[in-house]
Amino acid sequence: MKNKHLLLAMLMAGATTAYAQGPAKTPTAEDVIITPTNRLKVKDSVLRKQVLDWSSKAMASKDYQHIKAHPSAAWFPGAVKPGADHISRTIHIDHKQVDKNDWAVIRKLDYGSPEAATLYSTGLYAAPGEVVEFSIPSNMANGIITIQIGAHSDELGHWVAGGEDWRRMPNIVKAETLKSTTTRIASPFGGLIYIATLPVAKDWSADVTIKGAVTSPQFVLGKTTKEEWLEQLKNNKAPWGEMSTDRIILTLPDSVMQQVSDPEKVMKIWDRIIGGIMELAQYPQPVYRPQRMVLDEHIGGGYMHSGYPIMVHHSPSAHMVSADIIVNPEKLLIPTEGGANWGFFHEIGHNMQSSDWSFDGTTEVGCNFFSLYSFDRLTGGRNGAHDGVSNKRTMDMMRKYFEKGANFETWKNDPFLALILFRQLQEGFGWEAFKTFFRNCQAYAKQDPKGSYAKTDEQKRDLWAKEFSKITGRNLAPFFEFWGVPISSSVKEELKALPEWMPYNVPPLQ
Repeated sequence: MKNKHLLLAMLMAGATTAYAQGPAKTPTAEDVIITPTNRLKVKDSVLRKQVLDWSSKAMASKDYQHIKAHPSAAWFPGAVKPGADHISRTIHIDHKQVDKNDWAVIRKLDYGSPEAATLYSTGLYAAPGEVVEFSIPSNMANGIITIQIGAHSDELGHWVAGGEDWRRMPNIVKAETLKSTTTRIASPFGGLIYIATLPVAKDWSADVTIKGAVTSPQFVLGKTTKEEWLEQLKNNKAPWGEMSTDRIILTLPDSVMQQVSDPEKVMKIWDRIIGGIMELAQYPQPVYRPQRMVLDEHIGGGYMHSGYPIMVHHSPSAHMVSADIIVNPEKLLIPTEGGANWGFFHEIGHNMQSSDWSFDGTTEVGCNFFSLYSFDRLTGGRNGAHDGVSNKRTMDMMRKYFEKGANFETWKNDPFLALILFRQLQEGFGWEAFKTFFRNCQAYAKQDPKGSYAKTDEQKRDLWAKEFSKITGRNLAPFFEFWGVPISSSVKEELKALPEWMPYNVPPLQ
């Protein structure tokens, strides 16, 4: 084992020298080493295309006998430490189909990737280039179960990352559907092992036996003790592991997990964060699956982005660091002027956004309802939450906007300006009005799964004005139009009988 790792280190050192110092041998996709300090630059377009093509083929290959560890894997996602035991473990999975009634609501949460396969954690890690064997009952060998190796599912060949210098290989997650009782799989990059199935798949239960994998740290709130966690960290050989509750799973590198001496405290905070955000959204409970949050050296775009999983940059070399907050109870709930915790709440908020009430211009607005709610409820207020909601900037934005004349195009292209409209509704009628509004929208979704009530942007704007007016007993159509947000003449006519409402000091005095 020691000789094997020594040989790998020598090969990697040689490849690093060759690529970094302008060698006689031009690197190929099979031996190029990409790291935060040895990036594959945008200008190297030929090699980047070769790397993308090679990695796509490698991830799709079922020829496990000829798959070898890629030298970049030692840097990211990382090598398994010497001396790791390769074990056999049977994992029991009870999959429950998402409730059909709830699915009418959940499937509208577009930014949360609701239709993506649900990942069941195993607490096991596949070493780069090493074969892992999976055995399932014969009645399950029908393609309903997929094995995923790796948590870092962002492919870097498109979106923002497609125009950035790569700090890791662009495609490092392997997924293979099981159609035989025994299947052997190898990944050139390795990674955490997941058992995956579609959320809409009918209920099933099965034992999945996994041979040849390495144990990775796994903390489950309410099941794993602090002593068990610390023992896992002490003996850990895997580069990644997870901490979880029924509501959220954090996927973390060993270097971050080693900082966690009180996992229960950390995950209780995270469970409360997610619970509060879901309460505002009136998200169906119990949840059909936990939210997932994955730290990554290089993601597809942004400092973080929503989805399943939520991807979070953690790259000291790119000056994007979040790990010092994500597992630190002393920092997690301290306002950071738009820093990591605002980002966490913002992205989880995206996952709660329904396409029924998200109209043009509100993609980066509606998610921040949940940011504001989190700061209000968890930190006692919004001081220091983000400059975009500070007193000074709020008043400056309103004065400038109304001085020039309310204009929908201007409104919908400035997320923090647009957010003020909804902040005024919240200040006027409270968070409970928002909860009622979200419940009403969900009731419509269940009654009319085709969504005929909110197919167009006009219908979605009308939904806000009409439903919020009914909830509050005030005519809010003039308020929306005062801000430049168009409301249909039919809805304006319908709401005429209610007394009009406008917030105090709007527009503000100059």
